Amino acid sequence: MERCLVALSGTGTKENDFQICYEKISSQNCCPKIIIFYSDYDDLWYYAKQLKEKFPEATSIGCSTCMNFCTEGYSEKGFSMMAIFSGVECSSGLIYEVSRHPKNYSQHIRDALKSLTSTDNTCCLEFTTSGFRCEELVLDTFEELLHGTNIKVAGSTAGSNINEKTSLVALNGDIFVETCAFIFIHNLEGKIQLYRENLFRPTAHQLRITDVACDEQRVYEFENRPAAEVLCNLLNVDKEHLLATLKTNPIGRIEGDSILISEAKEVMPDDSIIYYTRLYNMTRVVLLEQDHFESVWDETARHMKKLLPNPSFSIAVHCISRTRLIKSQNKFDDFSNRLCSILGKYIGVSGYGEQIMYNNLNQSMVLICFE
Repeated sequence: MERCLVALSGTGTKENDFQICYEKISSQNCCPKIIIFYSDYDDLWYYAKQLKEKFPEATSIGCSTCMNFCTEGYSEKGFSMMAIFSGVECSSGLIYEVSRHPKNYSQHIRDALKSLTSTDNTCCLEFTTSGFRCEELVLDTFEELLHGTNIKVAGSTAGSNINEKTSLVALNGDIFVETCAFIFIHNLEGKIQLYRENLFRPTAHQLRITDVACDEQRVYEFENRPAAEVLCNLLNVDKEHLLATLKTNPIGRIEGDSILISEAKEVMPDDSIIYYTRLYNMTRVVLLEQDHFESVWDETARHMKKLLPNPSFSIAVHCISRTRLIKSQNKFDDFSNRLCSILGKYIGVSGYGEQIMYNNLNQSMVLICFE
């Protein structure tokens, strides 16, 4: 029996897509322990329901995505799933009211933790619905409960091809809005490694945020000057073209040796800028520029070979903006093929944000790899 199988179908008909994937997964003649799945927004309910009916004993978790990509290829429509059959134990749960009171549901995390025999070689995979400016609140909740454990946290803000306020998560046959679905996966057969990839490199321009509305994710000033004015001057563009330019010149929060990307969502009439991540006063940031894709991908391959030479299976968390950027340069085939060469069997989601440990990011890729 294979430890893991991945299936993908993008015919455009949900019944056909599910049947194609189901036939591949059911060839093992046993029920998976874990199913991770993604689909377009409109049909997530159908796939969640079918998986629960066909594999009632499996823990199934998923979310909507703007693209399915995995070992089997990629498609902007349809359904993808990963079935894990052996070598893991898991427990799962839901956090409701993510935009207001996620900590009210801390007991759900505690209950899931109690079901594990060990927290060694364990990760928490989480999917959170988009549009609620809630990722940091959810991550704070996990950090408070998981402090002192060695559990690795990673996941995605669910995506869609509609807009950033429209997405869903799913757990065990049901779908949810304003919710985080999570699963603890304990790898019984080896390590779990996390890795973050940036396609942007730092320029010489470092700035400090000096006026910000954290809850609104809105920066008013860099270095005590209007935010849009500062970036227009550095990038030599007018305000009308600033937002488009920031797609390839985002800012990165500087945390030690790490650069954590924040993507601009909107440039406001008062020269403030709204971002997709929460930013804080006096945070140091650096203006970024696009790096050479192939060089970055080569470095990722080298690094992953050192971290985990022979991964059993992997999960890729990808930003919707990054997906569009790679596609616009006709490099998604190359990108997908390279992932196949380093990740073993893998499945990927393309959403509105990426989380690694307790950081919320944009325009990045997060890899979760299982030995």
